[in-house]
Amino acid sequence: MSKSGWARRTKVEIAFDGVDITESIQPYLRSLTYTDNEADQADDLQIQLQDREGIWLSQWLEELIAASDTPASEAGGKRYRVTPSVGLNVRAGRGTGEKKLGALACGTVVEVSGIQGGWAAIAYGGKTAYVSAQYLKEAEGSKAAPSASDSGGGMKIQAVIVRENWEGDGGDQVLPCGQFELDAVDASGPPAVVTIKGTSLPFSAPVRQTAKSRAWESYTLSGIANEIAKTNGMVCMYESAADPFYSRLEQLKTSDIDFLSALCRDAGISLKVTNHILVLFDQGAYEAKPPVWAVKYGDGSYLKYKLSSGTADTQYQSCRVSYVDPATGRYISGMAKIEDYNEKSKNNQQLEVTAKVRSAAEAKRLAEKRLRLHNKYAKTAVFTLPGNPSLAAGVTVALEGFGGWDGKYIVSQAKHTVGGSGYTTQIKLRRTLEGY
Repeated sequence: MSKSGWARRTKVEIAFDGVDITESIQPYLRSLTYTDNEADQADDLQIQLQDREGIWLSQWLEELIAASDTPASEAGGKRYRVTPSVGLNVRAGRGTGEKKLGALACGTVVEVSGIQGGWAAIAYGGKTAYVSAQYLKEAEGSKAAPSASDSGGGMKIQAVIVRENWEGDGGDQVLPCGQFELDAVDASGPPAVVTIKGTSLPFSAPVRQTAKSRAWESYTLSGIANEIAKTNGMVCMYESAADPFYSRLEQLKTSDIDFLSALCRDAGISLKVTNHILVLFDQGAYEAKPPVWAVKYGDGSYLKYKLSSGTADTQYQSCRVSYVDPATGRYISGMAKIEDYNEKSKNNQQLEVTAKVRSAAEAKRLAEKRLRLHNKYAKTAVFTLPGNPSLAAGVTVALEGFGGWDGKYIVSQAKHTVGGSGYTTQIKLRRTLEGY
């Protein structure tokens, strides 16, 4: 908690493989950028460092990457998985009043040497540290899931952005960016700069890289997503009222994430990967939520903006989903239309979709979702404003005084940057779709 008399400021906290390096990295930090995407893309993190002394290029980075490639010890006690979606604090002693050393992301598997008084002892940064045992679940077998150091990839990076006393009341706002895996390191100059890039879904991850073939029989979409998450040491959050059932599906030489993405697209459900979590959600439900921020033209709440309309894809006025049951010959169909559909217009274009549905109501719901997927980028906007941790991908905002662009929008991407010019947030918006 800050003091109300302090000047407002923003700080970042950074950990490599769970070790808090904020203090040592601070003198070199030029900027940190966290990009939060609504769906269909991995979140990413970029840390840019000045390297006039050549320390990061020739020494620190080399040692850290080498350390991250060292397999974790398999000796000792049982292995447990971190269960909270927000992660789990690591402390120097047993108790919430003890110094916080860092945090473990959801799904991380740790080796516990002992549990006493509700606190589990783990190895952290070369020393013994403690986490609350109630938020751990015993992993299935010694190789049940990847740990922070042995998940088949490289160094794990965690970051937090803290906005201190921006309202002059001593209050702080915290934006946990989550966990990322080292994806690339770039060096350039002069001046000498090293850029560390992390991603929430690395290309080398088994969920993305390993092609599999298997049959799924009598599964719901949520059941498939939960099993894929469990197999890959992840957690699944299913946030859609619709949950399609499949009597049989074939996954043929396809990675888990590609297979699941295709199922989600067909069902009109969005898929996001963040902080070791698979999130499946209904965009319509997200768009129906009330705005968290309202901006009026010229009100001074933003630094700059850009408005656009149109799309490269065809804009459809209606969508029809149909299916003929081969067993009974029964024809099932359902239709969805845009809010201002004009039956007399000669320019109406209809999207035709053939999909296995069990009722006209199910066909109509799927038609609404597929029409939404095709039309969602008709009107877009980009705003850059002073840093705001409450603006995240998936929340809605309202525009007023912008003429034809007035209305409610959903944040498709939020980019938070802390650097020499302070803390700024850039949000990409798309107009919410009404009536379907």
